Amino acid sequence: MTVNVEALINSLGKSYSEIVALGLLPYKTEPRGASGSSILTLNMAKEGLFLAFHREGVIFREVSLKIQNDKAKNWIFPSDLPLPLQPSMSREWVHKTFGKPDKAEPPQVVANLAFGWTERFTAVRYQLPITMQISYDLQEMVKKVTFLPTSELRW
Repeated sequence: MTVNVEALINSLGKSYSEIVALGLLPYKTEPRGASGSSILTLNMAKEGLFLAFHREGVIFREVSLKIQNDKAKNWIFPSDLPLPLQPSMSREWVHKTFGKPDKAEPPQVVANLAFGWTERFTAVRYQLPITMQISYDLQEMVKKVTFLPTSELRW
């Protein structure tokens, strides 16, 4: 099922019930979280989306787009990506398109798991000040794109 990702990004800061009322979620599974956690999550695997909410007020705080999915054969992100994002993007393409990142973390190995670059950019097309975080695989291809209000940054 497709999701209007652009409208979802513009809904950051709204409550879960407002997002449902706007018809932005294809089903009404409520976000959940561990007892005592201040964050609730909703993993929409088929849609390639991961949503995070503040527990208090169930306020939408983050959306991640899974551009690559190693668990799904021939995965292509199922919804329209916000412009100018594309289904396949290299780090070089990202830099040509968005310029130099505001901040970057180089590849690293943590607990025997290898991670590629992670970069942060200011996204200028949205109602709120939004930061876009891009995670790459070891071949420097975009793996995940996360959008969150700049006020939520903890980097």
